[in-house]
Amino acid sequence: MSAPLTHANTVLEENDAGDPIRVGTTVPWRILAFPLLTNLWPILLFVSQKAFVIPALVLTGAGDTGYRRDLLIAAAMSCVGLIVYALQYGNSYDQAHLIGFLLFVVSMPTINYAIRLDAEKLRRFLTYLTLFNTAMGFFLLFSNIDLYGLRGLNRVVGTDGITARIYFESSSLAAVILLTTFKRRWLQIFTIVAVFAFTLLIAKSVVIVMLLGLNLILPYLLRSSLGIKFFVTVVAIITFTVLYIYLPIIRPDVYLSLKVKQFQLDIITGSLGDLWSGWGWGTFYPQLASDPDQPYQVEMQLPMLLLQLGPIALLSIVTLMLMMFLSSTHNRIMGFARFAVYLLIGFNNPWLFVPSWFLTCQLLFRYDNAR
Repeated sequence: MSAPLTHANTVLEENDAGDPIRVGTTVPWRILAFPLLTNLWPILLFVSQKAFVIPALVLTGAGDTGYRRDLLIAAAMSCVGLIVYALQYGNSYDQAHLIGFLLFVVSMPTINYAIRLDAEKLRRFLTYLTLFNTAMGFFLLFSNIDLYGLRGLNRVVGTDGITARIYFESSSLAAVILLTTFKRRWLQIFTIVAVFAFTLLIAKSVVIVMLLGLNLILPYLLRSSLGIKFFVTVVAIITFTVLYIYLPIIRPDVYLSLKVKQFQLDIITGSLGDLWSGWGWGTFYPQLASDPDQPYQVEMQLPMLLLQLGPIALLSIVTLMLMMFLSSTHNRIMGFARFAVYLLIGFNNPWLFVPSWFLTCQLLFRYDNAR
């Protein structure tokens, strides 16, 4: 455990992941409001997470030195986005794409501030909300409630009329549940079984399942002996090899999704050429568009951003994003690890500019027994 830190009139300590633990005082609810709202599914069916960004800035106020530093980083990222908008080609979607980016950018300082003040308390209440979302997911899976037209929701119904999948935009926060939210062992077991069942059987997200497993296992693996680490590594390699070979048989839906992403990537990379300036916000290919309201948003989002913004602007944004990740922790290795996961997710998913996914990555790799 590191030496205590000071924050205003509060003493902070660091856990093994380099994240602050608040001691002795209560964090104002207004600071935790926005991160918690990103996981409140019923509201998000009608209102975007980004709708709460401006109220969150007002509630947070001037904050502390770290918060004001993050605001400066966010201002720099916003400037890059505005420069691209001013200099590049215009289209009918450029303003919507830019505004979505700007709202996401200014959401990051408020999320970081809440994490620095009390990451454990934040994760605890996010766990309660995840259990509520899990219950709602199971209920909607077996109900006949019409969800057509609700935003932030992906409900896939088969030709037989049976719901095959229910996924909503904040499902990723299931990956960072805190089992020590509950003192009784049976409640911890129930929580992990329920959340795994939700992510695997209802949300059907391989990415979230992998993050959940990694987040729970990694802290114990890092403290284990070299022999156990070697064994786990070998098992992981064998598992991925088997999945790679037999994925079309085991999960044909996942295999089809990967083929779609490969199709998107081939088109995007084939269009890069000698492009250095970018084609501008909102650029899209009709053959890749799956959402008529946001046709510029494709699963291979990071490669698509390279095409839209150009390498110089994208590199500037990615570098500033790394500074955001390092800002929320005193353990630089953890900061780099979370940032790497964030980029990997953004490479083949359309979730880079979603506040709940940024929050998810910022809360990864934390020790449940931090105290």
